[in-house]
This record gives sequence, C-alpha cells and structure tokens, in this order.
Amino acid sequence: MSVKNPVLQQSADRGEREKENMAEKVLVVQGGRLIDGTGRPPIENSVIIIQAGRFQEVGRSGEVSIPAGAQVIDVKGKTVLPGFIDGHGHLEDFHGELYLHLGITTCASIETYQDGPWTLAQKQGTQLGKIRGPRIWMSGRAIGAVGTGHDAPSSRTFRGNIIVTTPEEARRAVQRKKELGCDILKVNEFLSMDLVKVAVDEAHRLDMPVAAHSWDVIGSVNAGVDAIEHIWSVGYSSIPYVPARRKLAEDRLGGKIDQEIAGSYYQTENFDEVIGAMVEHRVAWTPTIAKWLRPLSPSAKRFRER
Repeated sequence: MSVKNPVLQQSADRGEREKENMAEKVLVVQGGRLIDGTGRPPIENSVIIIQAGRFQEVGRSGEVSIPAGAQVIDVKGKTVLPGFIDGHGHLEDFHGELYLHLGITTCASIETYQDGPWTLAQKQGTQLGKIRGPRIWMSGRAIGAVGTGHDAPSSRTFRGNIIVTTPEEARRAVQRKKELGCDILKVNEFLSMDLVKVAVDEAHRLDMPVAAHSWDVIGSVNAGVDAIEHIWSVGYSSIPYVPARRKLAEDRLGGKIDQEIAGSYYQTENFDEVIGAMVEHRVAWTPTIAKWLRPLSPSAKRFRER
C-alpha cells in the first residue's frame, strides 16, 4: 500500500491550480506600434489578446474587444515585435537572461562541446519555468568523421564529434540523438556526402532538421541538409580545387591560419553558384559573422558572477 506525502500532494495540487488560473487569465498588450514580422504594414495603437500562452486576437484599438477582467499592459510609445530567434548559438551559463533582455525568445543551440546533458537540463528547466531563458532547440555534438583538430577550446567537458564510418553507425547515431531529446541534427564537414545523405534521410524520417558544417555546400544541399552554418562554409565551397579547399580548412582548424586570413582565399566569382544552390533547394544559411558574444567580452566575468 502506498501512502501519499500530504505536503507534496498539496504542492502538486497548488501547481495544478496555478496552471489552470494561468490558462484562464487573459493578458492584453495595448497601445504600441505592432510590427508582426510578416511584411504587412505596422498596426498603430494595436491591441493584442493573449490567453493560455496563445495569441487570440490582434488588431487596432477600437476594433478588438478587451475581455472583462483582463490584465492590461499599456505599451503606448513603444514598438511591439515578435520574439527574435538566434539561429546558431552556443548556449552558456548566463546567456538565457541576456537573450531575454535582447528580445531573443528562441535559441538554436548548435553545440560542439557535449552531447546534450547540460543543454537538455536548461531546456527542461526553462519549459518548467525554473530557469529564465529562451525556448531551446538543441543539437548536441555533431555527427562526423575524423578531422584534424578544432578551432576553439572547450569551456565545458568535451569538444568533438560523434564519429561514424558506416551507414548503420550513422543511422544509429541519429536515432540516439532523437532518444536524447535533440531537436536538430548537426553534421560536420569531414563526413562523406554518402554518409551525410544517410544521416539526413534518417533525421528527416524522425522529423529532425539538419544543420551542416560544410566545405562542399552544393554537395550538402543536394544531400538534403536544411541549413548551412558559418560564413566559411560558403567561402571554402567557392574554391573549385578540392585539395586546396581542404588544406585551407584544415590549416584554419589546426590554428595555422586565422579565419580572417583564410577569408582572403575565397574565390568570390563562384559565390553566385554556391548561394544559388542554397536558394534553389530553399536551404537556410546562418553566417555567424559575430560570435562568442565578443561585444560583451569585457563584461563576461561580471555577468557570470551575477
């Protein structure tokens, strides 16, 4: 026979009541200039009705009825925008609060450090309301092949790739990602296109989009990836001579040449072909021109302490 802990039961009951109250509560944001991100003209003096975490109605003041008893937030003189998405982030300790401060409500955490436990804890904690931060789409470490090194040190536990050498290993690695709770599959530039195709097909079967490091963007988009990461993926792919492309990439990864110098080797006359392939296949590109929160680096210590 099991005996319920009355304190825990009261806490659970209270939590359920709070959820019900939140679902019933209506929030109204009114008076602002609404830019909804669809390309439509802004709505001046807008009214936004929200209930149970969903937009119920949006329109101009006087054209939308405000429910009795609603909590009203007056944003007159301000501009209202949808939450921004960081399409390629490396989520770290204090970033969640900072993201929200900057209006970023979703982060694609394209990891290289570890295969998910820390990020998964952040994701679950945020969903439970225990951690202040954006919605998280996590990838965990990339699936790839053996490379020559890495271009940045680890700030936590491990940096590297999940090595696969056969189609069976690739499929199983993708399945493991799904089991771990990953939302995105990341593949690295060392993986052969045959195995990229296998990994992409399995990821899509499991409803996971695929983001790719690549020095062959045209090959990657033909293999079915959904997104190309970093400006250098396009840059390296503009070099037709594959051995030169690979040597430049390996020298950059090995620290023999800085990224700023590597960029001077790109053959810009070939950019149209590379980018054209992405456009044709409707593949996203996140250049990550600014990374590692460089503008905030003098304040990073203070943020962490706080």
